[in-house]
Amino acid sequence: MAAIDPRPSKRRWDNHPRVARKKPQPVALDDPEAYLRIADEKQFRAELWHQFAKFARELGGFIITPPSHSPVRLQLVDGSPLLERLAQLPRYPVVKLPNVSHRLAYGRFVPVREIEVQLWR
Repeated sequence: MAAIDPRPSKRRWDNHPRVARKKPQPVALDDPEAYLRIADEKQFRAELWHQFAKFARELGGFIITPPSHSPVRLQLVDGSPLLERLAQLPRYPVVKLPNVSHRLAYGRFVPVREIEVQLWR
């Protein structure tokens, strides 16, 4: 008969590595399967709205809609690249509103155009 070793064996971490927690990935505007990774529709819409708000602010748009509402109303300064970038995302239809308003920026009033972007129905 073989004798049983009384000492416990040393743990081998290469056989049983630790499980690393994966952080949830942000929703990308141009990723059509992003909603499949998020189980809850409410959470998906909140993530999409926050990503869109960040996207719009980076390109010079001013959001005038309350959070988590669709369609989103934006104000754009003339020459803003946001309309061109939104044209590359056909999933989100854009409607140009006919009115031109003014926004106080850096001590002067600047004419801005309003648009509506449909994030979800």
